[in-house]
Amino acid sequence: MSSSSRPELKFTDTTDERSFYRKFNSLPDVNNSKLIRVLDRGEYYTVFNDDAYRLAQLVFKTTSVIKESKEGSNVKYLTLSPANLGQILTELLVQSNEGFKFEIYDKSLQLLRLATPGNLTSVEDLINMNGVTSGSCVLALKVNQVAEGRSIGFSFIDIQEKCIIIDSLLDNELYSNLESLLIQVDAKEVLITTPVNDSDPDYLKLTGVIDRCDVPVTELKASDFSGKDVEQDLSRLLADELSLSISDAANNTIGLGCCSAVMKYLGLLSDDANYGKYDLRSHSLEQFMKLDSSAVKALNLFAMGKSSTVKNSNIFDLLNHCKSISGSRLLHQWIKQPLLNHEDIKKRQDLVGLFMEDTQLRVSLQDDMLCSVPDLRKLMKRLSKLQVSNLEDVVRIYQFLLKVPEIIEALEMKHQELTADEPLQALIKDTYITPLTEQFAPLQKLQELVETTVDLDALDRHEYVIQPSYDPKLQQYRDRLDELKQQIETIHLSVADDLGLDAEKKLKLESHVNHGWCLRLTRTEERAIRGNKQYIELQTVKAGVFFTTSELKSASSESFTLTKEYSRQQLALVKEIINITSTYAPVLDKIAHTLSHLDVIVSFAHVSSYAPMPYVKPLLYPIGSKEAKVSLENSRHPCVEMQDDIQFIANSFSFRKNSNEFQIITGPNMGGKSTYIRQLGSIALMAQIGCFIPADSGAELPIFDSILSRVGAGDSQLKGVSTFMVEMLETSSILKQATENSLIIIDELGRGTSTYDGFGLAWAISEHIASKIKCFCLFATHFHELTKLSEKVNTVSNLHVVAHVEGGNAEVKDQDNITLLYKVEPGISDQSFGIHVAEVVKFPSKLISMAKRKAAELEEFNGTLSQDNYVQDKRVKCSKEEIKDGTQLLKTVLKQWREECLSKSLNNNEAVERLRELMKVEYKDQIESSGYIQEIMQTL
Repeated sequence: MSSSSRPELKFTDTTDERSFYRKFNSLPDVNNSKLIRVLDRGEYYTVFNDDAYRLAQLVFKTTSVIKESKEGSNVKYLTLSPANLGQILTELLVQSNEGFKFEIYDKSLQLLRLATPGNLTSVEDLINMNGVTSGSCVLALKVNQVAEGRSIGFSFIDIQEKCIIIDSLLDNELYSNLESLLIQVDAKEVLITTPVNDSDPDYLKLTGVIDRCDVPVTELKASDFSGKDVEQDLSRLLADELSLSISDAANNTIGLGCCSAVMKYLGLLSDDANYGKYDLRSHSLEQFMKLDSSAVKALNLFAMGKSSTVKNSNIFDLLNHCKSISGSRLLHQWIKQPLLNHEDIKKRQDLVGLFMEDTQLRVSLQDDMLCSVPDLRKLMKRLSKLQVSNLEDVVRIYQFLLKVPEIIEALEMKHQELTADEPLQALIKDTYITPLTEQFAPLQKLQELVETTVDLDALDRHEYVIQPSYDPKLQQYRDRLDELKQQIETIHLSVADDLGLDAEKKLKLESHVNHGWCLRLTRTEERAIRGNKQYIELQTVKAGVFFTTSELKSASSESFTLTKEYSRQQLALVKEIINITSTYAPVLDKIAHTLSHLDVIVSFAHVSSYAPMPYVKPLLYPIGSKEAKVSLENSRHPCVEMQDDIQFIANSFSFRKNSNEFQIITGPNMGGKSTYIRQLGSIALMAQIGCFIPADSGAELPIFDSILSRVGAGDSQLKGVSTFMVEMLETSSILKQATENSLIIIDELGRGTSTYDGFGLAWAISEHIASKIKCFCLFATHFHELTKLSEKVNTVSNLHVVAHVEGGNAEVKDQDNITLLYKVEPGISDQSFGIHVAEVVKFPSKLISMAKRKAAELEEFNGTLSQDNYVQDKRVKCSKEEIKDGTQLLKTVLKQWREECLSKSLNNNEAVERLRELMKVEYKDQIESSGYIQEIMQTL
């Protein structure tokens, strides 16, 4: 909508306008910078003042589209089309983590919709939800100080899954378990009580952890967490009213208070459609692998904002070959909830292997069957709202039901082929065939209902109508309408004969919006009816003359009346069918979940088969096994190997409990250390969600209870948190949370402070992990001195990334040819080649020379580096005594030169010439014999 065509905000008079603005500005919390209020004016929307300026910049990239109200009200406003508002809601609620909140009012300032990052239900018709694969979870929490640390009561409600969770957990002062909880449940918004003091250290820690997980915080009054009457309110929402009384949640006072806060915030009790639809559940952190926020980012589990456009740049995009939106949604959940149970993981692996081996079945499921599965959750939501639903939604469910028997039949055929493998045969039957058969049985009645009521032949014309034969009254109307249509066509032909005109070319029969069925002549043929009283002229326009006859007028009037009655009767039947269909929501939800599981497993099989080198099934050791080890031959990073124009160099991993648990990786910049350590984390996570992994056969892995990471550098200047502080907070959380069954990944710890402090911290942390926690750990560093830790702790070993160096010589002016091989091998690398990277990006040659000289002066590593040819070439070729003598000689020459210039009053040219004489004649022998002065002259 262009600015010139934007509708004006109209009022009946000045008093009406001022009254409206006064009421609008008196709405509560008007100063909330994250709250945006929108006025729904029917065909368009309006925002005011600061909100108008903010959204004008976001959508139109200019404030010139903002208008000012008349009559001196001095109010600025901006009008938005539904598409504009949908774009804004998507960017600020779905893609942003800034915590925006939208309130949409009607013309009388009654609140129509409330939308927050965790509650998109009311605006789903405006937002394009097709690309939204994550859930919608609002979590409320309250912290109590206890002797053991911090007890956190929490509750979250997933509107899409229709479940309410009430539970509690014990945490440390860094809120490490809370961080894992936020990631596991994929929280979109967190509700906490407004603090008494914003500078309270504990409050800052709490909000800091939530912010680190990119989840917006909403503060509520303490009274919202009181939990008064919460049990009565819950009983209305729960499908089983007794589930609360028999669950542990009944005694969780803090958790119930949090539940009360969430219910009020989402307004669940204000909608009768929510009554009896929710299930009560608990959530234990111990049922899934724990991930910290740094690991989620370091392992590239999901796309990081809109800037990530590289295909297969993250684990989710790599594995997401699901054909249904519900499958993609389930995959998103699985990645954040890797399994810990050995048997459950093995079942997923066996199913993936089955579909990998049967290419025909896999392709058939993906291309012909699963692609027909609609977003049943979205359809059922629409069906629950008759004002936005229609018969087309019912037809889409019907068309999906036609595919279910095909899926069952294909799986049963595979089941029959597996007679030689009874465990696998039982697995496919228990996981898919039996559930689908049981879930589809009641849906056959819904299928029959649609076939009986809907005119399926009309679907080819994209018409969604009821069969007239379904209802006697509807059939009666249809028969009479068909008779009237035939009568009208007969009148058309009769008039054409009477006027002597061609009925197809000269005399048109049309259904006019104002006149109903009538006839039209071109203006040149108008004389044919002029003066003829049996023809009633209706209207003359550029296209011709509309006219009718008394008989046609009567038939048209009756047809119009019957059509309205037909539509009214059909609408009543459509509502009845929609109501019946909505009662199938529970069973449709179950069958959608079963097919989503199948979709994800088949997607895993597809990815595992079509990788550059097929993935393999790893052998997994149960959590806590004393025989646990990591043995991966020629493994690859799953995302990097898929990038275009990359020939990935495979590397191996070898860890063993109590003998080789902590590995330090050194080597050149840009040599692949970071890729190597992240590679193991990505592979471990893929294995624990049930997917095959990129490695050679014979791969072995333990089941890790957590993957904890300290990778990359970042600060938060607006929150006053430095890079080093972020590093220390994340590392402290790792030390608090890690167990002997964890996997720790650390990259460049300690570089945010001085070299000595950084190395001291790196050594102390490494020694603590290796000797106290005793879990598997990969530690990439440029502190080469850290490799000495292997001499102190016998479970520490050293790896290095190989770089091939062709020795330099005087002829090539010390420019060595360094080739990075991206191969990890046992041993120590005592070089980082940081200056080489500077050469690659074309630093000025003088800066490179100075850097090499200074680096060589500072480089000390217990004398071992003096044996390295590369380092020897970079070192200053002078002892300390030579440097001292050379410096003194320079002072002597320059002092004599200065005195002569002053005493003889030499001009510039004479002064330069005199300096040359001193250097080349009087002090020639001494200068030529001074290695230090010769070194300086070579760099000038």
